[in-house]
Amino acid sequence: MNCYECAAGSGPPRVAVAVCRECGVGLCTGHARVETHELLRPAGLGKTTTDLPARRVVCPVCAAAEASVPGPV
Repeated sequence: MNCYECAAGSGPPRVAVAVCRECGVGLCTGHARVETHELLRPAGLGKTTTDLPARRVVCPVCAAAEASVPGPV
């Protein structure tokens, strides 16, 4: 599978090494955005986060869309 972002642009095709968690497109190392994500788990009367954050991979389009949404007030 080739990188969708490379194929959509004018550059040469590159091999995809990851898949965007949100939209599912294949991504090369140059277009993959690796972020950390806190996991929540039930614990008694509330929720708590895990000790280590998880890894998530998103494409530049989904990363920009998520950044444009305001956070909770």
